[in-house]
Amino acid sequence: MTEEIKQRIETIKAGKVPVGYKKTQFGVFPDDWVTDKTLGDIFLFYGGLGISREQLGSKGIAYLHYGDMHKGTFKKVAYEQYSLLPKYDIQLDGNETFLMKDGDVVFLDASEDLEGTSRSVLVDNPDNNFFIAGLHTTLGKSKDDFLDKWYKQYITTTDAVKKQFQELAVGFKVYGVNRKEITKIIIPCPRKKDEQNRIAEILSKWDRAIELQEKMIEKLELQKKALMQKLLTPKEGWKKVKLGELAFMQSGGTPKSTVEEYYNGNIIWVSINDISSCGKYLSNSERKITEKGLKNSSARLFPKGTILYAMYASIGKCCIATAECSTSQAILGIMTNEKLVSEYLYYFLLHHQERILAQGQKGTQSNLNKEMVQNIIVDLPETIDKQISLVKILNCFDRYIDSHIEKLATLKRQQKSIQQLLLTGIVRV
Repeated sequence: MTEEIKQRIETIKAGKVPVGYKKTQFGVFPDDWVTDKTLGDIFLFYGGLGISREQLGSKGIAYLHYGDMHKGTFKKVAYEQYSLLPKYDIQLDGNETFLMKDGDVVFLDASEDLEGTSRSVLVDNPDNNFFIAGLHTTLGKSKDDFLDKWYKQYITTTDAVKKQFQELAVGFKVYGVNRKEITKIIIPCPRKKDEQNRIAEILSKWDRAIELQEKMIEKLELQKKALMQKLLTPKEGWKKVKLGELAFMQSGGTPKSTVEEYYNGNIIWVSINDISSCGKYLSNSERKITEKGLKNSSARLFPKGTILYAMYASIGKCCIATAECSTSQAILGIMTNEKLVSEYLYYFLLHHQERILAQGQKGTQSNLNKEMVQNIIVDLPETIDKQISLVKILNCFDRYIDSHIEKLATLKRQQKSIQQLLLTGIVRV
């Protein structure tokens, strides 16, 4: 970053306007940028085709469901996404307004969080393949060629634009943005298309780098799965032992949510959401309870090193506690004895998650319970040293994957920063 750009940033932070820039209600932008164009000036808006997930299948026309957008699965929709999208079997004549044409932009009109209310994807469809904008989406079709096609991919990514979407959102658990209201959102942007294109080219390189890193992580996860298959397949001398003979286990409990003094303490209280998002190790929780909450419920403290195992909802998800903690009743705390290394058990449960999940879904039973977990048959190497040796190999591979995950996180942080600088004109190209 040049000294000129650093000075420009410091000037804006100090509440002043740099030379060659102007102050608007949405922030500071270059004098020669357009700062009064609305989405309604740029696009004609149409509703998507409202089809439920249950009506979709594997045959027909590719259908962009709002759920796929909300998850951030796609930043653009092109032919390579055709096989990844669900299909809707319908006869079309090609004139329907919900068909996504090249250069169109699809906006969400419903989201489970405020961040998602501004999410949009560009349609890259020069061959005019049939793609349908689906449930809870709004399809924007350009009125003219004011915006560069590739620049459209980034028009809703700045803080200024996100804030406008969030201010228009209504709802509680699900947020909606009215189609008519979307037309009022202002999109500050370069007046010249060649500058729009240069910005898009730079940001697309970051997108590509992130995409390649994500694919690398996916490849490594597959390699890890194959490695676990090789290492954890029983060998000569191994024993099959019920988990209940190798560990003590107990479920947790939930203090009454209506009693305020039971919560906001300093005792880690692990929920299913915490397990689902923590990875291999867990050191903290979203909510914490007090000593009083612990004593007046079936919750109990589990020591550091306990395997935390999900019996409901995210069945079979597990992690290793790196600090003393309590859990909800949906989670089983498994404390191994001297015959079983806790990290070996973690990898064993991870490797056999699908099989255990199927066990928990037999008949009308949709969850696991303590007895079922106790009866899980563990393939046990002949010695503790062998368990430790296998764990070392898998730990080493996990650290390698973690290094790539951290690299991905760094790329995303860098992209977000440069994206904000380019799309506000603080950095000119």
